[in-house]
Amino acid sequence: MQEFLNAISLLPDKYKNILSRINETQAKEIKEIRFRNGGAVTLNGKERIYYITDGGIPTVTYCDNVLRTDEREMQEIVFMLSRRSLHTYQDMIAKGFIPLRGGCKAGVAGRAVIKNGSVYSVSSFNSVNIRISREFYGCSEDVLNEVGECTSYIIVGPPLSGKTTLLRDLCRHYSGKSTPKPFKTAIIDERDEIASRSFGYGLDVGEHTDVLTLYPKALGTEIAVRTLSPDIIVLDEIGGEDESKALLSGMNSGVGFIATAHGSTFEEVLRRPNIKTLVNAGVFKKAVVLEGRNAPCKVKETVSL
Repeated sequence: MQEFLNAISLLPDKYKNILSRINETQAKEIKEIRFRNGGAVTLNGKERIYYITDGGIPTVTYCDNVLRTDEREMQEIVFMLSRRSLHTYQDMIAKGFIPLRGGCKAGVAGRAVIKNGSVYSVSSFNSVNIRISREFYGCSEDVLNEVGECTSYIIVGPPLSGKTTLLRDLCRHYSGKSTPKPFKTAIIDERDEIASRSFGYGLDVGEHTDVLTLYPKALGTEIAVRTLSPDIIVLDEIGGEDESKALLSGMNSGVGFIATAHGSTFEEVLRRPNIKTLVNAGVFKKAVVLEGRNAPCKVKETVSL
């Protein structure tokens, strides 16, 4: 229940009060909370989508008194999620997200303001998707059984397959205080959703782990290799050209990399030129493909590279 409360803690009072009435059993099932301009508020569970009545009762049936969001309320939601300072979070909003407490994240969509060919800022917000982060100690057991002693591998899975949750548990495994020979581990947490350190200590990612919060992955990787002497660097959602160059440089320094990538199959991910370059260069020794949202953190297949 605490993870659900973390996700709604910064919402305007109207929504926070209504959503907090949901009982603990139902709250534990919810993976996403979605707001759309002119649309109904929806809660995405493991197998179904719920609407919320204005009395705070989840229902799978659309009815006249479901909770809806208008244009003014959408702007207020983003304003509140930004801790009442849109300017502070402008760069992150331009990249489509706002970090929240406990590793939760709000995806944000609206009207882009373009400057020099890039998104400079976003206005007229029309969609917000809050993804609820949860801790699952021991969820990496299936992956660890597949990779053995290997510490350089890529984890492939579609959205909601447990990739980020896995990374946290893997960090605890490799760098935990009870690990006989812990690895010095560095997390490049560009979106602040692996360790969630923007608001204090955040989540447990192991005793011997250093966290570079909100660093671009390429720059964070370079800094970690140069100054923190890590044995393993952990990254989420790789794929950019700069990231690929940084990982190639790190590999030549003897660092192991554990990274994730969006995709349903390894073949799908390998079609991306930058990831193919990393695979061909030997940065990763194995690829672990996850089952998907119906079996989070579970391995479908492992490919030796």
